Amino acid sequence: MLLAQGTSMPNESARQGPGPGSVLDGKYEILSRIGAGGMGEVFKARHVHLNTFRCIKVMKQSLLADDVFLQRFLREARLATQIHHPNIAVVHDFFIGEGGNYMVTEFIDGTTLRQWSAAHGPFPLPLAADVASQVLSGLEHIHRRGLLHRDISPDNVMLHYDDADRLVAKIIDLGIAKDVNTTNTEMTQAGVLIGNPKYMSPEQLGMLGDGEQLDGRADLYCLGVVLYEMLMGVPAFQSETPQGYIMKHLTQAPPRFSAVKSHAAVPDRMESIIFRVLEKDRRRRYADAREFMDALAPFLSAPAGTLHRDDVSRMRRGAEKTVEEPMPVLGPDDATVAESPSTEFRAKQFELSLLDDVYAREAAGDRDALQRLGEAHPRGSLVGDAARDALGRLTQAQRAREEEEAFQRAWEDGRTDVWRAFLADHPKSMRAERAQEMLDEAIAFETSTTGDSETSIRQFLSVWPEGRHHLEAEIRLVALRKQHDEEAARRIAESHDFDTAWEAGTTAAWDQYLRIHGTSERADEARRCRQEASDFEQAVAANLPAMWRAFLKTWPEGRHRMDAALRVKR
Repeated sequence: MLLAQGTSMPNESARQGPGPGSVLDGKYEILSRIGAGGMGEVFKARHVHLNTFRCIKVMKQSLLADDVFLQRFLREARLATQIHHPNIAVVHDFFIGEGGNYMVTEFIDGTTLRQWSAAHGPFPLPLAADVASQVLSGLEHIHRRGLLHRDISPDNVMLHYDDADRLVAKIIDLGIAKDVNTTNTEMTQAGVLIGNPKYMSPEQLGMLGDGEQLDGRADLYCLGVVLYEMLMGVPAFQSETPQGYIMKHLTQAPPRFSAVKSHAAVPDRMESIIFRVLEKDRRRRYADAREFMDALAPFLSAPAGTLHRDDVSRMRRGAEKTVEEPMPVLGPDDATVAESPSTEFRAKQFELSLLDDVYAREAAGDRDALQRLGEAHPRGSLVGDAARDALGRLTQAQRAREEEEAFQRAWEDGRTDVWRAFLADHPKSMRAERAQEMLDEAIAFETSTTGDSETSIRQFLSVWPEGRHHLEAEIRLVALRKQHDEEAARRIAESHDFDTAWEAGTTAAWDQYLRIHGTSERADEARRCRQEASDFEQAVAANLPAMWRAFLKTWPEGRHRMDAALRVKR
């Protein structure tokens, strides 16, 4: 049962699915409905034991009988076990049973890209580049696992501020993700499109040659359409029907930025990047998410994922105007000076222009240029100190990125030896305490899954209810239950067949048993019973007292001893 015992719900509500006030699986209290999609509804819920918020996607009751949709839901849950990345919503739990099917993910207290655009208008360029880079980091992780998202849209990317008040972009909803490593055909009805036609790539719409398959470049195209809309405030393609979107994706290029907004403050270089990723021929796009990220790097004002709330607010307000130094008030004898700015003023302006260059070099990550600027200007000078400070920030950011990448690799792998290697390489990391927790959990997980004990896995789940391996442990537990159930059913069937052969007591009956259970634990016993049955049948055929006495001597405790004893007395 999905509903906890004691939960009161009318029959009609139960048929329609859970609602506010109901409790799923005895631990998830439904608080409110967030939205709905093609496969089900999404709710905000509270974990009643941990007192934390969760997002729950409940499959539509009407789809439960459809194996296609059920398998798609199951696939999403299984794919989630392969995906662990800060820019992808975490999957905590899932349930599949007669009462219903649901998936539990982290609750993101934020807004979708569509909601953000509706509230604030087009994204400032550095902010759009930051968000897109974070999404690309998540896509790179998905693609490395041989998966595709196939539904990147403004509704499936959420923005929120983390505990350090940094803006984080998270990809949500893997409902139509595809494993490109499998050879199974897509489980959809003929003619059914998988994705949102407004953001789909040409190859998702059928522009693929014989023998070709979708790859990560389809997701890059979808993100390119999203990025166009983020910067321009209007979609790259506009239509009133899905058919219209399909035709435009297949045959038309999106309008140039200047045609959409004559005074659009978007550099030509950014327009070229977006139009490259929106090429109809995927061979002309960026090869992968990393190459797309590298192209966006010059437009970042700081390493992706490090913008704070105040940074975002400043970007929304627009660049602050530079306050120009006032020209001196000139007297009647200053005609010569008035003809041109003073030498000191020109020097000041030149120094300010070099400062702008420092900031631009830092934004571009140009360490060599900053090194040259620092060497060319002594300590104590405005430009020299700014260049050295910028170089230090870049170095620190680079170390932080390397450390974060190492932590992420360890998180993705999840094994104890990988966490031990991270702690050995980064003993003073800010992540060291967290890494030690992950190591402790990994040790507990590996210990609990070394055998076939359901109890040890339940103990692990009780100690680590929110752990990195929680979902894997749940799946392992389900698999063990199934294995034990199958083993119990096999033993029952084997016992029944053994009893049937014993009752029959013939060689034919024992031959039948051994054909089916020739490797069972009772196979040797069955062979002895068969030999006794064979000797008995031979004695019956001869029907001589000597044969019966020999039989009883050989099988004094045999299945046919009573019958043989009676025959001897005759």
